[in-house]
Amino acid sequence: MKQALAEKTEPSLFPSKRWSLFSSGNYPYVCARVRAKRALLLPHETYTKLLMMDIHEITRFLGESQYNKEITGLGLSCTGFELTELALNRNLAEVYHQILSFCDGDLYSMLSIYLQREDIWNIKALLRGKSYNAKPDEIMKAVRSAGKYPEEYWKEIVQKSKTVSETIDNLKGNEYYEIISGLKEEWELHPGECENKLEQAYYSNLINSIHSRSEPNRLFLEFIRREIDLLNIKTLFMTKFELVEPAKIELMILAGGDIPEKTMQMSISAADFKQFLEELQKLPEYHTIRDVVGTIEQTGSLNHVIRALEKEHLTRATKSSYLHPLSILPILDYLIRKKIEVENLRILARGKEKGLPEQVIREMLVM
Repeated sequence: MKQALAEKTEPSLFPSKRWSLFSSGNYPYVCARVRAKRALLLPHETYTKLLMMDIHEITRFLGESQYNKEITGLGLSCTGFELTELALNRNLAEVYHQILSFCDGDLYSMLSIYLQREDIWNIKALLRGKSYNAKPDEIMKAVRSAGKYPEEYWKEIVQKSKTVSETIDNLKGNEYYEIISGLKEEWELHPGECENKLEQAYYSNLINSIHSRSEPNRLFLEFIRREIDLLNIKTLFMTKFELVEPAKIELMILAGGDIPEKTMQMSISAADFKQFLEELQKLPEYHTIRDVVGTIEQTGSLNHVIRALEKEHLTRATKSSYLHPLSILPILDYLIRKKIEVENLRILARGKEKGLPEQVIREMLVM
């Protein structure tokens, strides 16, 4: 499968804009394949059953599901949570690559650029791991080879790099190398700020790579702008809750969303958390979290709010996919749902291994 993907022409990070009123791509075929895959996603009631299982029972359950191939293949080399985590990562990569291999034309190009977020995740995982002197095997547990580069690519870099600096040097040839190398001196001192800049570069490249002169592309652009708004709201919540200085918050905000600049600036500069919430009420997204905002004071945690925002993003993606059944939206909806399933299963397995109460694990799941 990887060979088949490699034979396709890889899209440029900055593809030339094609000013056609139409977008090429085999949308009906790919959407049909995605609908079939979506039927395999775990229903909500399955999570209720899994919450009553221990880690070994969860692993056995996954081995009898669509994760059988990965669980079986890794079963001789690892066990417990490590087996579950590696199997989930490999399955996610396999599914993402398979869907991309179904695509042609502009659809293939747009989805390729969208999936670069997985490469960004891996770059951050590698550099974070090296900054903590983590062992190569530990770093590779966090790697999701669901983007452009296969698992072997990341493994080679991890094994031949001893420091953050060497890791950056060995990423030469990667689309984001120029940005990473420009932050080389800062990365070990201010890793969080550097990760933010990398994330900003990804979304900037993604937005600039989508021309909106065709209906499929316009829908894709609207979807990405809503995603940016969601991420910015989550950033605002976390930073205002932790009393981060407005100047630092501003450096973390992603450009390209639909939230008005004035509203964003007022939210960033709010004197306290209460004033921030008052500013947030001006946004349509506020209705999503209105009923759970009170839990922040009750629990001293943002968990309920963050989960509500993530569920809203999932709900919007699903509604949009139904309104435009032969577009990129059903494909994106499935990719998000698949990723959430993998994250939910990872949370379940880790929670069970650590002996967390069932209710605590349940509150961490996105359903």
